[in-house]
Amino acid sequence: MRTGRRLPWLIFAVCALLVIDGMGWVTWQMLRLERREHEAQQNAERQEAVRLALRRMDGLLSPIIAAEAARPYFQYRSFYPAERAYTRMWEAVEPGEVLVPSPLLAGPGEVIRLHFESTPTGWLTSPQVPPPELRDRIESGSLSLPDMLTVERSLVELTAILRGTPTVPGGMGTDDAAVVMDGEAGETEGVFADQLLSQAQQELQDYAQEERAKPEALGFEKLGEDVQAAGEGADERSLAEFQARQLSAMNARKAGGRDARPTGGEAGRGDGLSMEVSGGQDARSTAGAADGVGGVARVETGRFAPVWRTNPVTGEPELLFVRAVTVNGQESTQGFWTDWPRLRAALLASVADLLPEAELVPLEKGRLGQQVASAASTRDAGQLLAGIPAVLVPGPTESAALTGLTPTRTVLLVAWCAVLSAVVAIGLVLRASLVLSERRGRFVSAVTHELRTPLTTFCLYSQMLADGMVQEEPKRQEYLGTLKRESERLAMIVENVLAYARVGGRQAGVPAQGVEGLLEALLPSLQDNAQQAGMQLEVDAEGVGEIAIAADRSSLERILGNLVDNACKYAHEAEDRRILLRVRAAGSGVEFRVRDFGPGISSRERRRVFSPFARARVNAADGSSGLGLGLALARSVARSLGGELRLSKSGGGGGLGAEFVLWLPGGEG
Repeated sequence: MRTGRRLPWLIFAVCALLVIDGMGWVTWQMLRLERREHEAQQNAERQEAVRLALRRMDGLLSPIIAAEAARPYFQYRSFYPAERAYTRMWEAVEPGEVLVPSPLLAGPGEVIRLHFESTPTGWLTSPQVPPPELRDRIESGSLSLPDMLTVERSLVELTAILRGTPTVPGGMGTDDAAVVMDGEAGETEGVFADQLLSQAQQELQDYAQEERAKPEALGFEKLGEDVQAAGEGADERSLAEFQARQLSAMNARKAGGRDARPTGGEAGRGDGLSMEVSGGQDARSTAGAADGVGGVARVETGRFAPVWRTNPVTGEPELLFVRAVTVNGQESTQGFWTDWPRLRAALLASVADLLPEAELVPLEKGRLGQQVASAASTRDAGQLLAGIPAVLVPGPTESAALTGLTPTRTVLLVAWCAVLSAVVAIGLVLRASLVLSERRGRFVSAVTHELRTPLTTFCLYSQMLADGMVQEEPKRQEYLGTLKRESERLAMIVENVLAYARVGGRQAGVPAQGVEGLLEALLPSLQDNAQQAGMQLEVDAEGVGEIAIAADRSSLERILGNLVDNACKYAHEAEDRRILLRVRAAGSGVEFRVRDFGPGISSRERRRVFSPFARARVNAADGSSGLGLGLALARSVARSLGGELRLSKSGGGGGLGAEFVLWLPGGEG
């Protein structure tokens, strides 16, 4: 490739690479933004599923906690007097009083294993485990004896959980446990009053009193401040929803005695005593009544506070709810022990359609405010349950990959198609422009070269004849003959150029003529041209006498004449000076083969042999190569007749000669 042609292609290649590189960068950025948008959308959907799951779980917990919060404090005794004032239920039972069973004797709830009370004297009791002397009063609707034994074992297990030891010292049995639960100390009193149990009960009481002492509005605001301060990077919507769910949970944990307690003076029947109920912003429920001697007793019941403890036997977490109860200045702690595996299974089952692989993880041991702050600091505030200190772990995230033609990918595909089409179109236009420029250059060079020699000869001889410089008649005749040949040569050059310019699409309406008749008309001129060049034309046209082709004489003469002239021009120095013209039927047409035995055409020149103004390098210096339009014109005429002209592979360089094959379609005639 010449330097003049290489430079435009180099500039085009650089521009194309810049455009493709820019499109590649834009594509990468758009795909990256699309992927981020898809991930953000999936994350938003997942967060919405988590928020809905948390609302469901807290909605399932709230009725359970609210029902326990509304339970009066005296129901944590197995039996209580039926005709005693509300504020005197804590006093010892006097002889002759009528006792009624606590509703808790019917057994714990579905997700509650045990109700318990830590009395001011330090004993851990349960309303489901009545004293032995009162068990004969248990009615049919209460716990059966096997169920009661199960509850007793649960109470022993809870005691071990609070103590932090896996076994109970002294090999205590169920009867011993019952004695202890009744407050009849006996020999095992020291076992349950040891230092570890006392510390655990004191810690539970501290949690309960802290929850009761916390003002409702102030506690909620402080909790929100802690969450926002610790989880500044968390989702604001998740934080807002957590605050709303926390407020709902705090309302559910409030003491519900105002709605469940009698409005009269007694718990069983009214005896004229009054009861004072107070409550409000501090979420305290206080009831007061005359104590029979003119004094006023007070009952204060706090909210339930959730507390985690570790089971020393299984190592699994256990969830307790405790509340502080103050009756006439005496403190006690009441609560219930949940069946955490069953409660967790129920909570997870309620959100299985949203988060099928979710899990509930208890927070670290500590107060509720610290637990919430710890969860927020680990960016779990949006996954924290409001009713219990536990975090909802949604499970592994399965990111669905983008497949198919998204709108972004469709736009990119269209843009790429447009850019590549534009690059290809510009390349084709550039190539056509360069080819046209080269063709124009070859045309100017060929025409100038071909016209210079005859014009020079014509001008020189005509001037010599006009000036009378040639006096001899034989010489004058020779000069006139030369002028005639040069004029014919000029006419042929002009005719070839005009003929090549006129050849366009396929000729229509060409009458079919017999091959034999066409050959008879063409052979004399072809043989005469061969003889003038010192060549011999041999014709082999057997079996084509009845065949007709859709071609006229002038077109066929132009094609075959060019082929014979080329053979005469390039093979006149060969040892075998024959030119073979073989005519045979081929398919639906007729095939004309013109072969010489000259030097042939090299493989390098075979690609450009039919190009216009392409002259062979062989004999180009002597001026016999011509204008370079002969073969291009012959092929164009053949194609205009519906045929084809090609160079046979049998001929080539190295003295094998060249063979051209002309195929023309047959016709009726």
